[in-house]
Amino acid sequence: MKLLADENFPPTLVSYLQKKHHDVKRIQRSAKTISDISIKKLAIQENRIIFTFDKDFLKTEKSKKLFSAVVFGFPYLEPTAILVYMDQAIKSISRLKKQKRHFTATYSTIGLKLLD
Repeated sequence: MKLLADENFPPTLVSYLQKKHHDVKRIQRSAKTISDISIKKLAIQENRIIFTFDKDFLKTEKSKKLFSAVVFGFPYLEPTAILVYMDQAIKSISRLKKQKRHFTATYSTIGLKLLD
């Protein structure tokens, strides 16, 4: 799966996904000036799903949604504790991707919640 990890997405989780053979491009923390709009454009250009903790990605109007994003909601867990949820998250997201339409979803300890 082709993913775009936002700058707030923990390196521990990026490494885990790469070890699972996912194509993960990471927005570097040094690129803090990169806007959400630029991240969306990059995701569209490269056909990647945005992985982020930034809830601003949930605010995109449905008519303007040309990208897919998953906003992770684990406010009190360290990245290493989130690892146990990643395989199930990927499995759920893979099912959505097969539908060949763009989506916005949240993922937390209760699972994937589609917001479209």
